[in-house]
Amino acid sequence: MEQLKQIIKELTSISGVSSREDKVISYMVKSLKPYGDEIEIDPLGNVTCSFFSSVSNPKKLMLFAHMDEIGFIVRKVEENGFLRVERIGGVHVNVLPGLKVDVIGSKGVIPGLIGTTSHHFTKQDQKGKVPTDGMYVDIGARTREHVKELGVNVGSFITYHSDFTELAGDLISNKAMDNRAACACLLLLAQELSKMKDKLEWDIHLVACVQEEFNIRGIMPVVRKLSPDVSIGIDVTPSCDTPDMSGYSDVIIGDGPAITCMNFHGRGTLAGVLPDEGLFNQIVTIAEQQNIPLQREVALGVITENAFISFAEQGIMTAGFSIPTRYTHTPIETVCLSDVKALIHVLFHFLQSLTTHTSFGKQYILEKGGAQ
Repeated sequence: MEQLKQIIKELTSISGVSSREDKVISYMVKSLKPYGDEIEIDPLGNVTCSFFSSVSNPKKLMLFAHMDEIGFIVRKVEENGFLRVERIGGVHVNVLPGLKVDVIGSKGVIPGLIGTTSHHFTKQDQKGKVPTDGMYVDIGARTREHVKELGVNVGSFITYHSDFTELAGDLISNKAMDNRAACACLLLLAQELSKMKDKLEWDIHLVACVQEEFNIRGIMPVVRKLSPDVSIGIDVTPSCDTPDMSGYSDVIIGDGPAITCMNFHGRGTLAGVLPDEGLFNQIVTIAEQQNIPLQREVALGVITENAFISFAEQGIMTAGFSIPTRYTHTPIETVCLSDVKALIHVLFHFLQSLTTHTSFGKQYILEKGGAQ
């Protein structure tokens, strides 16, 4: 558990907004390299760590988690040195006023604050409201020229400030738990897979992918290259045990990872995931056999890469896992280490179960007279 906690602490402390995942990429490559048969990085930054089976013409499984995090980009530098910004990804605007942020300048990281009206001068009709239209970042500069001297300009990226915190009950909190906790799963799975390379009957490709928070499709070049038979994604899902979320769903922190029954994002993208029935059932059966707790997730308002992967190539069988997480898309995303550990265990046992005879998807035999 200590190793898992340390890896998550290190990963969540790295800045890596969509398209600027370079430091996370370096961390993942360095950590995966001792274990995989092959490591590849594509032009977008997707990292693929492959474990090849010795059987002839093996089937292929892709297991992925995204490396990027939500953040901001500088839209305008005011004459008086304040920064106007735009969101990258689904930033939770309600928590922004008064936050610490890190501005990634060309000369290094510059500390900043998201400004908010002084309490004493806040008008009565503005109290309790979130003034997102006038959002700005204060880095202490007094002029536009000073801002540029610090290495900050239009197009500079900004992240939440890292503040890793340990809570009671094996809970840990920081920015970017979405989805660096899942990246930690990939790293520890790689360690386990390296011990059983000679027993694998499928090729296993662990993929740390990019730009999920911005466009959900950053992994697609890898999908086209690998053309996997099965794709399994790991992400986070809101934990519904806090006073404000209680009762929305049955998924709660500390009761194990969740397997996706359905997710769907109806605000513009109109896409989601309905997992392959055979794949879903095999995972659930293995979890039961190994006494690994597994929750079931139906999540409206959530979308993952599998929504598009399903329809790639000639059709790819998909399934999804989620780590229950409190306060998603804020600087205090909170997960339970036992949930992450249980997820690693169920995935490992599932990968062990794959044989040359394992197949998923709709199995129909067409004969004269129609389907049998």
